[in-house]
Amino acid sequence: MASEELGMTTSNNTTRTAPDKAQAYLNTNSNRNNKIQPRAILVLGLWLGFWLLALGLIVLLMSLPFAQLYYRSSLEISGYVAAFAALCLAYALRPRWRFSARVKTSLPPLDRAKAEPLYAMLEHIASKLKIEAPIEIHLIGAASAFISCERNWYGKLLRLRVGIGLPLLGNLSNAELGSVLAHEFGHYVAGDLALGPWVYRTRKSLTTTVNNLDDSLFFLDLIFRYYGQWVLRLSSSISRAQEFAADAFAVQCFGVKASRAALEKIHLIEPMWSAYLDHELCPAITRGARLPVFEGFRRFCKPSQKRPEVQASIVQSEARPSSHGDSHPTLADRIAAIQPGATPAFPPLADCLQLVGGELAAETAWYSMFEHEQLISSDWDQYGSQILQTQIQERFANSWMAPDKLAFSELVGMAQQAEQLWEKLRPEGVSFLSRLGKRNHVLEILEEWTTACLCQRGFTPQVRPGQALLLSRGQQTVQPRELLTAALDCKLKSASLKQYDRPEAAI
Repeated sequence: MASEELGMTTSNNTTRTAPDKAQAYLNTNSNRNNKIQPRAILVLGLWLGFWLLALGLIVLLMSLPFAQLYYRSSLEISGYVAAFAALCLAYALRPRWRFSARVKTSLPPLDRAKAEPLYAMLEHIASKLKIEAPIEIHLIGAASAFISCERNWYGKLLRLRVGIGLPLLGNLSNAELGSVLAHEFGHYVAGDLALGPWVYRTRKSLTTTVNNLDDSLFFLDLIFRYYGQWVLRLSSSISRAQEFAADAFAVQCFGVKASRAALEKIHLIEPMWSAYLDHELCPAITRGARLPVFEGFRRFCKPSQKRPEVQASIVQSEARPSSHGDSHPTLADRIAAIQPGATPAFPPLADCLQLVGGELAAETAWYSMFEHEQLISSDWDQYGSQILQTQIQERFANSWMAPDKLAFSELVGMAQQAEQLWEKLRPEGVSFLSRLGKRNHVLEILEEWTTACLCQRGFTPQVRPGQALLLSRGQQTVQPRELLTAALDCKLKSASLKQYDRPEAAI
């Protein structure tokens, strides 16, 4: 049991109980905070210094033309240059704020009666750290976990909110999930929840400014580029130190094997899960479907020819190079810190869904926490014919692209003149799409129109997670994307589309 693994570990032939370990961690963490917290405060001070330096330099440059006007009643060339440089620098360093309304949500937590073992695991860890507050568990879609706290106006802890990703329940063992949760509690006890958001916002502000910094005159922008990059490296070292310390606490609670396996498995499944969520599950939910989450992911992970955009998403996530600005250490560094000399390996997957009553119960709880409208229950085999086909046909009904009005043979001409169709197919409101974005928007609509035309001719969509949409009619199959690609490459003739007419129409 996870609680038993948390209860004791053996070191140097002596047994230490969980309260002893928790107290040892608290003592160790106090010393760590004495080093990390001043550095975090320094980062905030340097962030303020970044903007004070910018303001001071702009004021200094502008003082030259004002001085010339005041003392000489005219501007010299140096005054014009200084004013122009100040304006360029001010524009280059303009804040890129994005104001958005804060949305208050009141999503219900996971029902305790249906997830008693999971609540017990969390409360066991909290009790060893002497945390006395109600715990709420929320299931999330990402392959991660988090802890946030709610306090009253004078700082008293009212409750802890714990977010646990569905893929963690579906791929980690009890002890491995426990180590992930202990890692998050390690952040809480260390005070990272208080300093972390400030460091994160500081990093985000500087990253946005440095990455979007426009060139100004006299290399003045270089000062801020190097200054900002230095602050980002410093803040990254703080974040990485926090992660190493939280990993150490997870090891103290659940051991090296479970903590290491949890890190390796999350690193393994995260790219696949994110692509599955973005390209398959969430689009289906947007269409109003409630599909089996874990079954879809198992199908998605099977060796198959993935759609180009899906494969690109997976590869980009897996191949992203590490940098000095990363907030998390690399997997290799974290494994080496947990078990010196070890290198990443990927143990077989497991699951701990029994903590929430099983696979179906976990999916039901997840759907119930974010549903705003009634979703139609379906499965991956029936989703294409029950939901997708109907919605695609309704999209073009009563429009100029209705399949019974616009001949299917027009696909070739429309594909080759996609840019000219933008004005007819543009979305409502103001559009800021680039030329390529406009083209992709048109091609997406043409692909769905191709699907609608084939459905009108008796074909039925078959959705296979990760793969291109396939339509079938008896023994005949066709992929709308292949037809569109062939039309774009001038390899499709209008006459060849007659083979997809209904048999009775052909006669």
